[in-house]
Amino acid sequence: MVELILLAAEGDVETVSDALMELDALSVSVEDADADSEAEQALFGEPGMPAPRAGWQRSTVKALYPDEEAALEAATLLLAQEWAGDVHVVAVQDVPDADWVRLTQSQFAPVEITPSFWIVPTWHEPPAQAERIIRLDPGLAFGTGTHPTTRMCLRWIATQAPELSPGWARTLDYGCGSGILAIGAALHGARGIEAVDIDPAAV
Repeated sequence: MVELILLAAEGDVETVSDALMELDALSVSVEDADADSEAEQALFGEPGMPAPRAGWQRSTVKALYPDEEAALEAATLLLAQEWAGDVHVVAVQDVPDADWVRLTQSQFAPVEITPSFWIVPTWHEPPAQAERIIRLDPGLAFGTGTHPTTRMCLRWIATQAPELSPGWARTLDYGCGSGILAIGAALHGARGIEAVDIDPAAV
């Protein structure tokens, strides 16, 4: 595998990304070219919502190609476009082989909700102090326990459960995604649980 790395201005990021996909890139990613410097700019968005901006003021666009010939051909065709005057090639470099599954999994560690309640991916052992555990692997549906609002809801469920559970007869998890809140409620004594979502990935 070979990675074509380009530098693009914010206004060109989407056009460059689309062009690279049309030029048979296996994948395209965009990063802040000023990351880890004083000029770094944070961009925050919500899952399923449009990005707040097309990219950073100076964006690094990386495209993956099967070999150097394909990457160089894509770069040549892209830079020949009239609109690409401010796009620059930074590098064409080999991507070393890696265990991508293990690398992806390493980014998701157990998430502490309370000292005794944890969200644990299946490839991790639960912490010794975990008394209640949700086994959940990251997927396409929203809800892994890493988002602050999800953690806050789960923490509220866990801390309020002793008082609520005797009369906790109905629970609705509306826009449930992975169902993590419904599962958390069930673990803490909720009954009559319904979880609904219009996203097919939630299944």
